[in-house]
Amino acid sequence: MTPKKPRERSDQYSNHEVFLWAMYLLGGADRDVDVEDIYMKCFELAPRRLSWRTRPDIPDSKKASKALVDAEAKTDFIYRPHGHARRLTKQGIDWISENQRRLQVMYGKDIAPPPLTNEYVQRTKRIKNHLIWSCFKGKAHEDEFVLLADALECSPASPLETWMGRFTELDRIGMFLKDRDLIEFADYARKVHREGLTINE
Repeated sequence: MTPKKPRERSDQYSNHEVFLWAMYLLGGADRDVDVEDIYMKCFELAPRRLSWRTRPDIPDSKKASKALVDAEAKTDFIYRPHGHARRLTKQGIDWISENQRRLQVMYGKDIAPPPLTNEYVQRTKRIKNHLIWSCFKGKAHEDEFVLLADALECSPASPLETWMGRFTELDRIGMFLKDRDLIEFADYARKVHREGLTINE
């Protein structure tokens, strides 16, 4: 399936692009961001587009909500950990990186907070020092699924949404640190998870 992407005409303003840019500026590449905070940032970036028709000084939450709906429908750039928060997927971070100059020109020159580099390094170190890393490198172990859950700080019985969030986080950390092994580990982790679910059905 071909990834969905917003149209990228440099002369075309788009509320769902405002939403993606606002989420990035609030740190959505590294953490879950509350949708209400994103709505307010959207209004800050594009007040004339996202205000009441008769009161340009008041943000219109319906317009911001529609921007979120459009962003989720037209792209695969948003991960939803739960109903009140959003985070950028790896594809979303890549798209922001490719379009950052244009987005800054169109929607403001805010600078996103620096990524949580030290935290990324610590998480990577934890995984690489865990027994699951030996399994990834070829050492067989009968409890791979349980080991993986422990390494990713969840449980084998965690909801699918939790697991998907862990995999997205692995993708993000591997991409940011340019760690090919960790990127490959994310694929391995997805495979172990699928097989673990099948065995436990």
